[in-house]
Amino acid sequence: MNQPRTILVLRFSSIGDIVQTTSVVGTLKTVFPDTAIDFMTLSKYASLLEGHPHINKVHAVDIEAGYMALKRIGFEMETMAYDLVIDLHNTTRSRIVRKAMVKTPSVWIEKPRWNRFKLFVFRQNHFGKDFNVRNWLHDPIRPLLPESFDLSPTTLTVSDIEKARSRSFLESKGVTGKYCVITPGAAWTQKQWIGERYATVIDQSIFAKGITPVLIGGPNDGICDLIKKSADSLVVDIHGETNLRESMAIVSGAEFVMGSDTGFLHAGEALGIPAITILGPTSRETGAGVFNDRSQVVSAKDLKCRPCSQNGSMPCYRKEQYCMTSIQPEDVINAINSVVQA
Repeated sequence: MNQPRTILVLRFSSIGDIVQTTSVVGTLKTVFPDTAIDFMTLSKYASLLEGHPHINKVHAVDIEAGYMALKRIGFEMETMAYDLVIDLHNTTRSRIVRKAMVKTPSVWIEKPRWNRFKLFVFRQNHFGKDFNVRNWLHDPIRPLLPESFDLSPTTLTVSDIEKARSRSFLESKGVTGKYCVITPGAAWTQKQWIGERYATVIDQSIFAKGITPVLIGGPNDGICDLIKKSADSLVVDIHGETNLRESMAIVSGAEFVMGSDTGFLHAGEALGIPAITILGPTSRETGAGVFNDRSQVVSAKDLKCRPCSQNGSMPCYRKEQYCMTSIQPEDVINAINSVVQA
């Protein structure tokens, strides 16, 4: 197609998935440098994209918006005369908005539900060897792109002022030198590694390297309390004390970010920080994994039961959740050694 004047990208949640869609935005901006790209997401995640170099405007949608409210949003977007809508979520919410824009051409992502069902239920992996979430998210726009193109990296932006404020905040907590960020919580407890093993890694590796561990997360992430209580070394626990932008700024100054398969691991990579991802019930076929050269994945090998679900929400049917209990502190320490020495 000819270079579009304006594009609207839809992706409503969550942190990690929104971060990955910035790769698509970057690719579009590379191919169509004069195109204005707007982005629509939930208001709780809108600040994630603040200051993004390739996004012209972020439209924030209230999570409580119902059918009629979403339809009115679509009608309003229609009056803005976008040349193209790219729906990278394809959920009920995004379809209501997209279909209300009746005169605007649109493309959308197709979810690999059947392949995932076969993988989870029948243990048949029909995903290609090159499948990953970033490649998949580019599928709807491939007809718009040259035959040969490079996928852009993910990108987030933190201002110098935000970085200075985060450094002052950390200094008030006793962090004066190098630090790493640990984000051990997860929406589903099945994705969380064992708190006492985090403490062992802190004592035997992180603190021993002269790096202060900083724990971030939501106010209900009790695993942070467990880690701090179990570790013999200094642990700075600030979970529940920072908002999305403040957490991003803290991550942007870290030596590395480590934790479960959650959004801030992807945010770290988008900020140029290596990530150490501890994978349990999820895998690259479900959207997990890392992309930066220095990043590392730690996971149990040769477990026929993993991955077991798309987002780790399914309770383990076995007496022991081996995808997590099989991961030893030494496995994570080896990953840290690779990142810190790189």
